[in-house]
Amino acid sequence: MTDIQNEEKMMEVAKFYFLNSKFDEALEEFNGVLKINPKNSEAYCSLGLIYENKKDYAKAKEMYTKTLELNKENKVAKEHISKITGMENE
Repeated sequence: MTDIQNEEKMMEVAKFYFLNSKFDEALEEFNGVLKINPKNSEAYCSLGLIYENKKDYAKAKEMYTKTLELNKENKVAKEHISKITGMENE
């Protein structure tokens, strides 16, 4: 299997875990995706959502920032980073 096929398969598995609230497993898979392709903005954004869910807002913000570095148009990352930044300023 090529790296691209591996990356796609891991993203599928990671999303499955994420949608079934198996966040630790999803975390592991998304990090595996980033080992194959460190420029996968979708994986960073998903990690942001997981960390936010775990209430680790600093780590979530870091992941959303990385997402936006790779893809300035990512609406999810934009929305969530402003939500987190807003919470920090309260």
